[in-house]
Amino acid sequence: MLLMPDFLAFDTEAAANVTSYAAARAMGLRAQIDEAVGPHKTLSNVAVAGVVGLTQDIHWDIEDQATEAGLLNASEVTALIRTDSGYRFWGNRTCSDEPLFAFESTVRVAQVLADTIGRGMMWAMDKPLTPSLAKDIIETVNGFFRQLKASGVILGAEAWYDEAQNDVASLRIGKLSIRYKYTVPPPLEDLGFNQEITDEYFADFAAQLTEG
Repeated sequence: MLLMPDFLAFDTEAAANVTSYAAARAMGLRAQIDEAVGPHKTLSNVAVAGVVGLTQDIHWDIEDQATEAGLLNASEVTALIRTDSGYRFWGNRTCSDEPLFAFESTVRVAQVLADTIGRGMMWAMDKPLTPSLAKDIIETVNGFFRQLKASGVILGAEAWYDEAQNDVASLRIGKLSIRYKYTVPPPLEDLGFNQEITDEYFADFAAQLTEG
């Protein structure tokens, strides 16, 4: 992710506000969000503790995409903004050329899945490679996916055995490949409301007078 600008924080030794680099703050906040909410929540719109300002003011308005923050977001840059409830990152986009990895949350979930599934297979390593072992591995991964879906980390996922990726030559030397696919919920970036004024609620005016 590209971040702009940096934060300011009070330095007790210097007795002054100094630059507090946004990348460092982002890594700390990422770890906090992973623990408190999960990897499917982006850095955006979460209060950043311990900062007192920005190295450069960024104009922002939730109802106007033509602001500095909106223009930065349109260029896949996450802006740092000040709101009534504190300083925040504003933006969800990565620099990936792959549309499926456009959001920071998707990248983070992909990292967590790869690491967790890989490390969670210690029990299976060096056991005899039989169909029952492959089935146990697939059921274990799918059980993990069910937990993630129930907690809202993913919308759905599935692991399966792909015969085309497991030829006899590979199986003979103890090599097994399990495929899996998943969908991560995107962050809500664009919320619109359509306003309509009507006189239809006058229809039961008299009835409302008699309601308790």
